[in-house]
Amino acid sequence: MLFIKNLNIFNPYFNLASEEYVLENFNRHDNIFMLWRNEPSVILGANQNAYAEINLDYAEKNNIKIVRRLSGGGCVFHDFGNINFSFFEIIGEGDDGRILNFEHFVKPVVNALKKLGLNAELKGRNDLLIDGAKFSGNAQRVYKNSAGIKKIMHHGTILFDSDMGRLAQVLNADEDKIKSKSIKSVRSRVTNIRPHLKDSGKDMPPEEFLRCLEDYIVREKNCELYDFSADDVKNIELTAQKYASPEFIFGSKLKYEFANKKRFDFGTVEIKFNVKDYKICSAKIHGDFFGELDIKELEGSLNGLAHDINMIRDALGGKDIEKYIKGCDLEKFTGIII
Repeated sequence: MLFIKNLNIFNPYFNLASEEYVLENFNRHDNIFMLWRNEPSVILGANQNAYAEINLDYAEKNNIKIVRRLSGGGCVFHDFGNINFSFFEIIGEGDDGRILNFEHFVKPVVNALKKLGLNAELKGRNDLLIDGAKFSGNAQRVYKNSAGIKKIMHHGTILFDSDMGRLAQVLNADEDKIKSKSIKSVRSRVTNIRPHLKDSGKDMPPEEFLRCLEDYIVREKNCELYDFSADDVKNIELTAQKYASPEFIFGSKLKYEFANKKRFDFGTVEIKFNVKDYKICSAKIHGDFFGELDIKELEGSLNGLAHDINMIRDALGGKDIEKYIKGCDLEKFTGIII
């Protein structure tokens, strides 16, 4: 097995792009393993809608990045107290039994935790639990690269010492805002590992825990060590541009209805629109506010824009919103759209 050493790069766009880079380019090794961490971010499943899953207003105000991954499943919260692991295996003829075989991939992680005295176990389809509470969500992606090599990527999270308050806030989407057929996350009772370690007298910071996990798996799997080269990093950074693009994050093929209403001292403002192929259409603005100009002009300015708060801000930056909604400015208006 090849172990790609952690670079201490915490950019989630880079780290998710590195998984795709490994799938596409690392063909000499049947088995590859990585450990990595991200700065605060929410990672969406491949088929999910960010507006239906995430409190985007909270994420923006707290500088929590939104990222979409290649695999399916539900969204998860990452921060410096969370450890991520990725396994990659080449699938040959007759090897399809490993697809969706979560136990095969999480066994080294479970064994490493048991070595630390933790009663970790796989329960259900893809969750790792301690004392009935989830500390790890797992997902998989089958990938055929440009060389025609079929691979499976299995990756998961390990909540070691994550900020549970932030996790609860940012994954608390307002379900009344959006009607979508996208895949919804299943919420579970979650726990950090660190308190369980403290109870057993083996407390350690996340960095030391990551090294323990690394040392155990490298030793057990007799791993060959590898550092990304300067060329690897340059190419991953190119791939990361896709992961950081709003079209990829928010989904160019998703269709949904959006509606939100807020009460201000100048009146109530309600915005409704449909989104198709990442673009707003049939925007309507209602409320008991007053305005000097016809609100239909402002509605027309929304139609055709991407449903992305920064792009909407840029597009409407030259408009005097107060001319349409007396007392309202651009910041208040765009705050209704997320």
